[in-house]
Amino acid sequence: MGAKQSIKNPKNRERTSVKTEEPSKLRPERSKTDVNYNAETTKIRVQPPYIRPQLPYYLNDILKEADSPLEIDILSTERLYEQLYNGVHLKQNKKVEQLKFPFFFSVNFFLSLSYTEKYWIDRTNNANCFMLYAKDLSITWGEDNRYWDWVDIKETSDEKILAAELKTVCWLEVCGRFDTEALTPEKLYEVVFVVKIKENADGLESITLRLIIPNKSSNDVTVNLMNVTEREKWIEVPVGEFFTISEIKRKKKREEIEIFLYETEKLNCKHGLVIKGIVICPKVS
Repeated sequence: MGAKQSIKNPKNRERTSVKTEEPSKLRPERSKTDVNYNAETTKIRVQPPYIRPQLPYYLNDILKEADSPLEIDILSTERLYEQLYNGVHLKQNKKVEQLKFPFFFSVNFFLSLSYTEKYWIDRTNNANCFMLYAKDLSITWGEDNRYWDWVDIKETSDEKILAAELKTVCWLEVCGRFDTEALTPEKLYEVVFVVKIKENADGLESITLRLIIPNKSSNDVTVNLMNVTEREKWIEVPVGEFFTISEIKRKKKREEIEIFLYETEKLNCKHGLVIKGIVICPKVS
């Protein structure tokens, strides 16, 4: 209870009666509120308590991998969410490449930068979404330029992204791994490969897509990419779905999913496939 205040009655003031509230109308003391007294009206105005905006799940840990620091302004959620809707690039891949100039300078080096992941939140339910770019995937013979090329592509904001373009292989195997800890709990997620089929593509009639979830049976889908009619455009090829566990269960165990795109049985010559990456986001109902 608050300290008692002493009130000095001015002289010649008549005694006034004090009305007390009935027990049913008594209210508990308001805690941590700013009270402003208006001398003219003798009314008490109570400022509503400040409610801290809720940030997206696991945001602080995710942004530790960001290429550049993102200012988290809790007083301007509109600006923060607009940044997150547009996306943040994570885990910048740094590779030193060698350039030979036509001058008498022998050798020069420059630093080639490309991103391996992108994070954003879905506008409909503010759930976490991720894209694993091709550089973040394990591609058999991917670093051998006899079989694969790495080509520059530009996102809407002109960042440098590298896509893997298949020259020719018989053994096609692409794998991505992702720790689901950063995904929003208790959501139905969908996994898709983002690829482009070139006009001269061949040998992609029987491609297997597989999603492996710990302690659960794997999900296999076989697709004929030669039937794709929209050539030279990015398309999504669904791999599978999974439901994220609750935050409480997540503290006891962590789940890493594995995503595959492969054809290793027919061993026919394959070419004309361009891989941008893998998208993991809530399934649109």
